[in-house]
Amino acid sequence: MKDKFKGLFAGLLLGTMITGGTIYAASTKSIQVTFDNFKFMVDGVQKKPSTGQPFFYQGSTYVPLRFAAEATGEDIQYDSKNKTIWIGKKVGSFKYLSEMDYARAEGIATKMDTSGFYQQFFVDHWNDTFNSQHGSLKIASKEYLHGFAADLGRVYEDETATLYYNLDGKYSKLTGFVGIDDISKNSASSGYLTIYGDDTELYKSNGLVGGDYAVPVDIDLKGVAKLKIEFSINMNGDNDSAAVDLVEAKIIQ
Repeated sequence: MKDKFKGLFAGLLLGTMITGGTIYAASTKSIQVTFDNFKFMVDGVQKKPSTGQPFFYQGSTYVPLRFAAEATGEDIQYDSKNKTIWIGKKVGSFKYLSEMDYARAEGIATKMDTSGFYQQFFVDHWNDTFNSQHGSLKIASKEYLHGFAADLGRVYEDETATLYYNLDGKYSKLTGFVGIDDISKNSASSGYLTIYGDDTELYKSNGLVGGDYAVPVDIDLKGVAKLKIEFSINMNGDNDSAAVDLVEAKIIQ
């Protein structure tokens, strides 16, 4: 039998998810939820939350986050200082590359602050009014919240996009993913990402093609003073442009 319960859940739910206790939220909201006798099967094996109780609210089922993580074999940690929940591996202090100030831009990377036809480089999301492309960066149907998209080959065959960052040897690693954005998944051209540290090549992707899953990038940056990131394509046919994405790129201290 279903048991309806009305109460204050802001803060309480997160506390149950992480610690099994209550934490305080900046604001509260009274909501009505429905508890039911849910069963959870993980890889064919029934599992039960040790703390907290799942409930149903506005068409969605909510479960304790700790249970969801541990049931799938992942660790979970809550960073209260940065209000961040880590599921799986926790990395050190980091910055998203797309949120950092770059030292210099070259090629179509200089066209990130314009609009209409002339904009070919996008940060964190598409905002291309000429081609009616808007929304999240997406590779093989998976959306990403942070990153760059270089729409190459739209005007010239040998277009590239390059960004430089002054790191001053303060960072240890760059991680992220690279692939062809779904807006050009049917392109016959191949995309490439090349990364240099102090003029030495640190990484070069294989030819990236539309529809493939994003490829992980993991580069040692110890001692690197200047970082150079270059997007390029090998065109296969006239006017066959392709959008190369570097997503969820983090510079880790």
